[in-house]
Amino acid sequence: MPPRPRSTPSTLVRTGYKAEDVAPALPDGKTPDAIKIEPWGANNLQPQDVLRVLYDSGTAETCTERLTQFINGRGFANPATARTMANPEQTMNQLLAEASGYAAAGFGVAYIARYTFGGTDPEVYVAPVDCLRKEKEGGLGRYVINHKLAVGKMPAGENRVYLPYDPLATAEEISDEVIEAAASEAGYWGHLHWPFGRKVGRNLYPVPTWWSAKESVESDAELPKYELKQLRNGFFPDAVFTLVGKKYAPIEDSNWTPAEGQTEKDRPFIPSPDLTNVIQTITALKGASTQSSVFVNVVETEDEKPQLDFIDKGPNSKGLTDMTTRIEGRVYRRLGVPPVLCGVAEPGLLGSNQQIVNSIKLFGLTVNPRRAHCTEPLQQFFPLLDFTVLPLNPVEYIDPAVATKMTDDELRAIQDLPPLEKPKDSEAERTIKALNGLSPLVATKVLEEMTSEEIRGLISLGPKTKPVPKPRAK
Repeated sequence: MPPRPRSTPSTLVRTGYKAEDVAPALPDGKTPDAIKIEPWGANNLQPQDVLRVLYDSGTAETCTERLTQFINGRGFANPATARTMANPEQTMNQLLAEASGYAAAGFGVAYIARYTFGGTDPEVYVAPVDCLRKEKEGGLGRYVINHKLAVGKMPAGENRVYLPYDPLATAEEISDEVIEAAASEAGYWGHLHWPFGRKVGRNLYPVPTWWSAKESVESDAELPKYELKQLRNGFFPDAVFTLVGKKYAPIEDSNWTPAEGQTEKDRPFIPSPDLTNVIQTITALKGASTQSSVFVNVVETEDEKPQLDFIDKGPNSKGLTDMTTRIEGRVYRRLGVPPVLCGVAEPGLLGSNQQIVNSIKLFGLTVNPRRAHCTEPLQQFFPLLDFTVLPLNPVEYIDPAVATKMTDDELRAIQDLPPLEKPKDSEAERTIKALNGLSPLVATKVLEEMTSEEIRGLISLGPKTKPVPKPRAK
């Protein structure tokens, strides 16, 4: 999150203007230019809803963290670029690390470029996208950042207005915009550039691709809560408690007074004292915080003897295990992250080796466009720098138990490397393969026409040597 945008001492030295000239303070509670914004979602809080669902799910957060790591890679390949200061507090590498998190969440990356009056050498920050809104159509195309949106509020006095960035604008045109904004009531807070991969029907704000399956992500968040309840409640079983006898039956409320239009038929029933005592005892046994249910059944026949029937949770537990595997698989697919890169080694989730290779290759189609959201704007701000990112090696994230079952060519395919060159067959090996492809009668005929030296050569034996005669004794 960028600090309060004021000109730094280094900026003031270059411009010669006071900080108040660049971003004048606003009177308390006054809204700059009364800017109207386009709501993001029905309640203008869709990004907050997205982040809540995302961080409630352990599987989804793991996927997002893995996406962030692969988008960021090992930082910029060029050491000079990596060390260049993007702003007084961050290097380019640090800026990339922050931007990768927003790209992984599916929001694109919004950059704030604060120019001097010369229109060059901006200080660049990552904008908090969840607190960012666009000006309503018909305005000047500006943006508003209000940090109170993080907690669901948007007081007008907290609005900060940013100019839209034009990649084709010259330094002189940017300088004119800075001067004009600095002289206005809103002040100059910076230019904002926000590429997020616009789609049909989603050209105002980004919506993560997994949001259409948010129920699966929410289900993944609920499963651990259910298990926690079972642990806290000591696995108290669901049960049906049968009470036999009229003394447990509800009784008419003698203190009830009929209202207008009511008759004696409307008189309510209240629990009997005996039934109340039983319910209090059951509640004490299972704990006040339990989510387990006990059904109390009252009948008037049979002996007055309570009957407790336990419900077997075995089938339910197995169903819960199967459901967990199924839901986690959906979350992995919707977020586009192969389970094998998140430490999963269960065969049911991974599939065959070829499926693993294909899923990791498809993972690149998710990572590369989001990495471009991070680097392409920086290339526009600083055209002389090289913003090539060193990618991570996916093989390093595969569980060793899985990697050992994969061939060398499969592991190379994951890294976009060609298969290893196989040694070429020798002439003898080619001859043997040709003979094996013939019928036995034809192969025998061919062998009969070969010399003994040729046949020995097929099995890597040298030519037959003639025995040296022993010298005769004199």
